[in-house]
Amino acid sequence: MRLILICCIAAMLIGCGLNTIPYSDNNAVIKPNAAALAHYDWGLTYAKEGNLAQAITELKLAIHNEPGWTLPYFNLGAVYGNMGELDEAILAWERATQLDTDFAKAHFNLAVAYALRAQDADSDYPKHIDIERSIASLREAIRIDKKTLSAAKKETAFDTIRELAAFKELDDTSEPQ
Repeated sequence: MRLILICCIAAMLIGCGLNTIPYSDNNAVIKPNAAALAHYDWGLTYAKEGNLAQAITELKLAIHNEPGWTLPYFNLGAVYGNMGELDEAILAWERATQLDTDFAKAHFNLAVAYALRAQDADSDYPKHIDIERSIASLREAIRIDKKTLSAAKKETAFDTIRELAAFKELDDTSEPQ
């Protein structure tokens, strides 16, 4: 009886999840179904506990249940990024920015990942392409949220590209909020 009560309370709490998607001004976001929300919550819990492999599994199940929901892609990218799996993180954040073009944090994380991959001597990707993509993603993040520029000025991942003309132009093109 106790187990049934706990399961019912857990199902109720999971069903009363977020109605809006944070980190985005997109008002057209979908409300995830209960299964997707449950897997997403479990994925976040596993990630916080440091069980990153299980977090990936749960976030992928959330995506499977609600492929148009942005947040599981964003957090999947964060988990992969924390594991040093930049290629996988980039794929996840690219998808997040496709689903929600105004997701500034996803664009910023994408810019950081591209910059880090450009610094990786073992990467098979052309460094100049990753640098261009990093700056393009950062430009988009700044377009969405002007405060991103101050974060970019402090982000150590951009140390190697900060002196490039394209990076300096980001400061010139941003307008005060």
